[in-house]
Amino acid sequence: MLRIVLFVLSSLLLLSCSNSERTQPGMLHIEPVDLFAGDAQKFKPFLGDMSGAVKVSYEGKKETIRAVVEVWENGVKTDIGQAFDTMTRASTNNRHYDGQFLISVRESDANNEASTRYVVTSAFADDSEQSSVRTELDAGRKHMARGLIQLHDSVQVSEGEQVAVWGMQATDENAMHVMDFSPERLKLAKWALIVKLSAVDGTEVEK
Repeated sequence: MLRIVLFVLSSLLLLSCSNSERTQPGMLHIEPVDLFAGDAQKFKPFLGDMSGAVKVSYEGKKETIRAVVEVWENGVKTDIGQAFDTMTRASTNNRHYDGQFLISVRESDANNEASTRYVVTSAFADDSEQSSVRTELDAGRKHMARGLIQLHDSVQVSEGEQVAVWGMQATDENAMHVMDFSPERLKLAKWALIVKLSAVDGTEVEK
């Protein structure tokens, strides 16, 4: 199944990714992407409803674009997952990156009646290469419903600053709050997974 997911992610990149206009030097620019637009709708059964993508553009001095997963439980950030990096490209005076970050979250086959486990597959992809990572998360409770937390507008942040680009929420109850990336709304979440991107040097430690 993992090979199928990675093939689909790469195929979606070819369908939907085009070079973004260069952003201001020293800034990380993120644009929302409709992952299943047009013919790409046929890939939805492979990736599932809890999937998404954003365009990523950067020009500056930093060596990597980093993705970090945060887990929120009962309104409190409880965990920061392992960082996943892709290298920026060297140019004459600066480094740059033009590509996409893609993610798919599905329930694990190891689920049981007491707890929900999620398989998280994420990837960076541009015109020259693709890199991916697969992890599993145990929510510690059985979830009844889930929904996306999406980026609706383009955002731009300075080097070293994190920006939330995609998320999902889930609950063991029969209702969910309308959710966005603000701390005020995340405090209302029973359980949420948030992905943040940043432009950093490879030696920088995530806090």
